[in-house]
Amino acid sequence: MPPRKRNPASVSTKTKKARVKLAQNLSLSVEEEQEVRAAFDHFTDPKELGEEVIQTRNLKKAFSALGFDLSVGEVRDIKETVDPDDGGLVTYELFLEVAAMKIKGRDEELEVDKAFSLFTGGDDEGPITLQHLKKAASALNENVDEETLKDMLREASSSSNGLEVDKRDFADVMRRAGIL
Repeated sequence: MPPRKRNPASVSTKTKKARVKLAQNLSLSVEEEQEVRAAFDHFTDPKELGEEVIQTRNLKKAFSALGFDLSVGEVRDIKETVDPDDGGLVTYELFLEVAAMKIKGRDEELEVDKAFSLFTGGDDEGPITLQHLKKAASALNENVDEETLKDMLREASSSSNGLEVDKRDFADVMRRAGIL
């Protein structure tokens, strides 16, 4: 006796619910999951491969559709993660997991930019200097002596003079403090 056919609507609903749960587990909003799904769907070939896979050769294009400009090395690393047996196909679930990490990284970068800008007075490129810290302490009505501010800069800085904190150093401090 042949197996009974499943109702396509119920399979679709189950799949959709599983996707929503996965997106929630990855801390993606509904809009972010929809954005990822749209980028993925653009490269599916339902007739040839089905709706839940794309070819690995389309990874760079799919991530470009999400606004990521990946280097050759990043694409290679992602391929090794999502297609370790080099079968040439990527499932939606694996794509979503990697896309979620990239999206969260994009959000992290935005947070760093905003916070860094608060210290530098809008100069997103320049380092945070002693003058910036003095100004921030004053704005917060904090009475912090100059030597303590210098110690803060030395602790955070990777530069040779130790009295300037660039954006990369600032992001490291935010990570160590548990803000990111």
